[in-house]
Amino acid sequence: MKQKKILLVTYDISPYKGSEASVSWNYVFSMQHYHKLTVLYGKGKEDIEHYLQTNSMKNVTFYNLSPLPTTGNKLAHHISYNLNYMKWQKNAYHQVKKWLKDGRIDIVHYLNPIGFKEPGFLWKLPIPYIWGPLQAVENRPLSLFPALSFKEKINVLFRRIVHNGAFVLLPRVRQAMHRADYLFAATPNTVRMIKKFYGRKSFYLPENGILQMNRTQPIERQKEEILQIVWIGALCPRKALIILLDALSHTRSRQWHLDVIGVGNLFQQLKEKSEQLGIDCHITWHGSIPRTEVLQLMKTAHLHVISSLGEATTTVLWEAMSWAVPTMTLDHCGMAGVVCEKCGIKIPIHSYKQVVTDMAEHIDYLIEQPEIIGQLSQGVIECSEKFMWSNRIKIFNEVYERICNKYSIH
Repeated sequence: MKQKKILLVTYDISPYKGSEASVSWNYVFSMQHYHKLTVLYGKGKEDIEHYLQTNSMKNVTFYNLSPLPTTGNKLAHHISYNLNYMKWQKNAYHQVKKWLKDGRIDIVHYLNPIGFKEPGFLWKLPIPYIWGPLQAVENRPLSLFPALSFKEKINVLFRRIVHNGAFVLLPRVRQAMHRADYLFAATPNTVRMIKKFYGRKSFYLPENGILQMNRTQPIERQKEEILQIVWIGALCPRKALIILLDALSHTRSRQWHLDVIGVGNLFQQLKEKSEQLGIDCHITWHGSIPRTEVLQLMKTAHLHVISSLGEATTTVLWEAMSWAVPTMTLDHCGMAGVVCEKCGIKIPIHSYKQVVTDMAEHIDYLIEQPEIIGQLSQGVIECSEKFMWSNRIKIFNEVYERICNKYSIH
């Protein structure tokens, strides 16, 4: 395979952070050995410069296009951010047009943010254009509304109407969807929505993956051991830790311990809730801790839990899998396409009471049957293969080759 000149467009990138910044970084770190990469990015300049002081990436050229500062609080801040991001995309488009006059770019790959609402303008250029993995609309389940306050319920309903309408009606979204030479979809639901509303096939590929396995032998849990559960995320309504707390309060056994890692505006409320439920003595609230400590807690965990009401595929899922830790998750969003019966536990969503009851029963079962953790852990090791970055490299390279052949780029 001949080396290609790839322009990667990403708003946020960092070798030291998680979420979408890590999505971009893992791509660059993995794909630099196969192609000449020009990375046009917005946020993360200091992190990139710090990394390059002691590391060489000879096939990568980083070009920073600084984002405009946002102003205001809450709604004003949100509007300012979106407007400034659109301006950043326009600036990116004009910058790439200049580059095309001076040299060749084989493929433009627009990587992140993974949200669909701002597709930018690079699809207008007369060169191959790839979009994704992108995420369509992951509606928060109405049946789980008891996890939300009245104000949050109104917000969710408003977002449901606006986001579903935007996916179908925004002119540049429609144009970019039809123009793209290839679409990667971050969740199974995104595949369905692109097919339903745009009549196009897309390739299901979660936005991130596993760089390497940190554990290659399954976890062993003895019957007398406390079931170590870890939950990682922002303490906010969307992450819905309240569901797990309610479930734990319904377990018959108290032979479990929960490590909560994260901060957010619901911290005090959730801690008081755990005290009211009589389970706070079984919980350690770590707050924000260094990544090394997070990984140590993951390493010693038996079970990782995701209770989120809306995600693409959260980065902590890949970290859990790299340590062969099985995950219990609600059966929706990106997690539905990654976790299976072999490597984890998926909780169907019918009602709040049913979700809480199912979670509690599964936790009790894991406590009573310690060998199940080992079996699921072995399943994680086996299932992880298809989500390794080594596999993603093959997928990207095959698509790049196919697109270049279509355009007779050699």
